[in-house]
Amino acid sequence: MLKSSQFNFTGDINVQTMQRQSGIFIGEKNNAIGWSAHGKENSVIGRISGQSNLLFQNISILNDPDFIDTPIDDRDINISFENPGDENTTSLTFESLNVNTMHQNGAVFVGKGNLTGMDANEKANYSQGSLFGNQNQLFNNINTTNDQDVVDAIIEDQDIKIAEIQRE
Repeated sequence: MLKSSQFNFTGDINVQTMQRQSGIFIGEKNNAIGWSAHGKENSVIGRISGQSNLLFQNISILNDPDFIDTPIDDRDINISFENPGDENTTSLTFESLNVNTMHQNGAVFVGKGNLTGMDANEKANYSQGSLFGNQNQLFNNINTTNDQDVVDAIIEDQDIKIAEIQRE
């Protein structure tokens, strides 16, 4: 069997923003098995990115008095096994990679790889939310969030994740 691979990366990797459960996979044999990210997030303003953003005289109130907050049951079963690869020739050449924004469960794949089991569950309360970009202006805003649950964000994520990895 003829097996050859050539991977050339000569430039830069530029990433502006990555949020939870995001990844950049570059190469010939990337294996990420059984990813999990679970959680609850409360933010009054949230995330602000960029330059020259103005928030002026804002009143943000987030009230989240839960009795039971975000019970998480994450009993994953991760199974991976390797198989011999087929006849393969790979040639990949590039100079740069630019990523502006990657949100939850975002990924960039360059080259041959195997990514299984990627999951993320989240409950988020943002009184303002995310703000991206340049020269944004927010002023004289009043933001409120009231989330009074008895049981908040029940996450039951019991997966069986099977990965078959082809090897050369």
